[in-house]
Amino acid sequence: MTPTHSLRHSALVLALSAVYPLSATAAVSAGVAQFIAGDVNVRRPDGGTAPLAKGRDIESGESILTGINGRAQVKFTDGGLISLQPNTEFKIANYSDNAANPKDERFLVDLLRGSMRAITGLIGKRTRENYKVTTTTATIGIRGSGFNVGYNPDGSLGVTTELDAIEVCNAGGCVGLTAGESVRVVSSQEAPVRTNTRAAIPTPASPEQEPTVAGNQSNAEGKAAIVTDNKVVNSGTFTNLYLRANFGASSGSSTNATTVTPSSSSVVLESGKVVSFTDTTPNFTYTPNSVGSFASRGALANNNFVGWGVWVTGIKTNNNTNPTTSTAADGLHYIVGQPTAVMPTTAGTLNYTLVGHTAPTSGANVGTLNTALFSVDFLGSMNITISTSFGSVNTAGLTRSGANFSTTGGSVVGSFFGPNAESAGLVYKSSSDYFSGSLVFQRP
Repeated sequence: MTPTHSLRHSALVLALSAVYPLSATAAVSAGVAQFIAGDVNVRRPDGGTAPLAKGRDIESGESILTGINGRAQVKFTDGGLISLQPNTEFKIANYSDNAANPKDERFLVDLLRGSMRAITGLIGKRTRENYKVTTTTATIGIRGSGFNVGYNPDGSLGVTTELDAIEVCNAGGCVGLTAGESVRVVSSQEAPVRTNTRAAIPTPASPEQEPTVAGNQSNAEGKAAIVTDNKVVNSGTFTNLYLRANFGASSGSSTNATTVTPSSSSVVLESGKVVSFTDTTPNFTYTPNSVGSFASRGALANNNFVGWGVWVTGIKTNNNTNPTTSTAADGLHYIVGQPTAVMPTTAGTLNYTLVGHTAPTSGANVGTLNTALFSVDFLGSMNITISTSFGSVNTAGLTRSGANFSTTGGSVVGSFFGPNAESAGLVYKSSSDYFSGSLVFQRP
């Protein structure tokens, strides 16, 4: 860490301490270390350090330091979880769990180096304004649950939200993120910049795996679900999923996105992320070179899985030629999931809620999604209105066939997923402004 960053952080910690002073009474447990692997130490407020053991209470004011192969997970008294990756320094600056008087609650932590994953607990739900993760260049506030944050090798900061919404702020401004979106922060004075590159969270090299914290788990209500075993979920090769994709939109060359709607496909997932798929008619295989943002909800075991994401760069391989030939499939936005087997037949209009999306792209340019409204009458009309920083996709009267729906001309192509059409996912493109993206909605 540079001296400037150290001074900046010290000043910030002093300021937070002045506003939210630590209690002078005996220390109360903030949480417990429920997973430890490799070299992990705890630093007390007096500066003393000791190895951190599984089951030890963690107190407000203490810091956790992981070594080159160290990983740790802390479960807080409010039910929140923090997963710390190798080479990380994390401090619980001020923690207070007080359900009887929520205005006095605090979850103020500092990420000084390294990376972490988080799912917020009850403090983040009861008193969102008092939940803050401070870094050397930005502060992360909560408007939902589930996010990743990590320092890059060049010193910049990456932040990706996995569930619901967060806000990333510094002296340059604030950026709100919903599920699947990412920002990069280069300094404390420059506003966060949206990107399709996810926060750098290293994959453990050890076969020993910590409990899953965030990114691909949700329960029937769409809330974060904590997996406490070592099973790999939402992974494998599947032929019973619906996948829709757009790629190649570029305003610079006035190129519209190519839509991929495999009628029969093989999809390979790794923890909910699409790592390749094959359209068996006409037998093209798509693989990414550089993966941007991605997220998922539900579980394959519960028949309600839906995932979405974007590949910054990708390859389309023609398996019909010998030898095979390949072309670029850059800026590929996708949605994938388990199609609804029996569609609802009740009349009346339902306004689905947006729960995740990729940032729209046009060539190498990354834009923002302003609004997305999706109304459904299973016995009548279906309408979608999409507004982005590049332009809008406004269409009425989508045509539905079973679980699939689309517009004439294919500006919107999507499917309903899960029992009772509990989710809907779609990819969209503009034939006039040359941009594309993906959206996921949840039934009210």
